[in-house]
Amino acid sequence: MSVPPPAPGYRPKTYTVTLTREFKKMKPLVFHGGIEPLKAEAWVLGIEKLFEVFPYTEAQKVQLAAFTLEDDARRWWMLVRDDNKDVTWARFLEIFHEKYFPQCVWDIKVSEFMELKQGNKSIAKYEAQFTKFARFAPHMVDTDYKKARQFKGGLRDPILNKINVLKLQTYVDVLDRALIAKRNVANHKQNFEWKGRK
Repeated sequence: MSVPPPAPGYRPKTYTVTLTREFKKMKPLVFHGGIEPLKAEAWVLGIEKLFEVFPYTEAQKVQLAAFTLEDDARRWWMLVRDDNKDVTWARFLEIFHEKYFPQCVWDIKVSEFMELKQGNKSIAKYEAQFTKFARFAPHMVDTDYKKARQFKGGLRDPILNKINVLKLQTYVDVLDRALIAKRNVANHKQNFEWKGRK
């Protein structure tokens, strides 16, 4: 059940309690802290997903996110919150990332994305990893063309050779043709083995 926000400036205590109760019903992820950047990022993505459901104000987003912090993360927020009164959600994320997802770790994830190759993975698994790591390097996938080029560059040679001649411009087209090429390469290999046995 959605609770409509009251008039600007009016925040009775019962509204805050109702807001928190409704937020808790959504079962938000809890973050305990620690040097686990991927868990920190998963927490942020989970919280932001809930923020898409309800039109919270900036202050409410910070308040509700802080409500889900436990243990070390809670102690960290209690230390920094006085210096960050009336902070926006964007600023909260900056402070949070400085602590739990520092730039050096972010840079490592960008490097992993740049070096990501299909290898022995299926195209589906490669695509899942590509999507997972792409969020750390948005500048490398900010257009469909760049995204397609980056994805194509990590494909295995037999598949890449088949789709390179097509000059595909979009990510969806590259993914689609890569799946077809993979099937064709597998069929060709199977036919070759069958003929060899004959």
